[in-house]
Amino acid sequence: MANTKHGPRAQYPFYCSTAVQMRFNDIDMLGHLNNNSYFQIYDLGRYDYLVKLHGAGTDGSHPQPQAMIVNLNCSFLAQTRFNEHIEVLTQIVSLGDKSFTMMQQVVNVDTGEVKSECESVLVYFDWDTGKPAHIPDHWRRDIAAAEHRPM
Repeated sequence: MANTKHGPRAQYPFYCSTAVQMRFNDIDMLGHLNNNSYFQIYDLGRYDYLVKLHGAGTDGSHPQPQAMIVNLNCSFLAQTRFNEHIEVLTQIVSLGDKSFTMMQQVVNVDTGEVKSECESVLVYFDWDTGKPAHIPDHWRRDIAAAEHRPM
């Protein structure tokens, strides 16, 4: 991963961009986005990625994500102020047998400045057995097609 004047640069283009609406209660006493709020933003981006990948249910409902976070690392690179126009970018950077790694960035839409970066490892989860399971072939095909690269 290379660095730019705006922060770290992802190795691949991001497939998924999710608009973020900051709320007043996301801001701390110093007038910037509270560190805890970033994790909610990253959750929003992860969920949006999976919905875009697999679509909504036939009744219009969103699918239940079949992945659980097992590791999460976040770097705070620059302060984010209340009125900044931000988005969260999400991509899958690697696929294992039962797990995959996502990379995300919170970015100022107007300047391109990377405000924060998050790497998370998720395990594909079988809700019927209550245990991790092999990532299905159709997921692998969908991810490779969405990311425009072999996975």
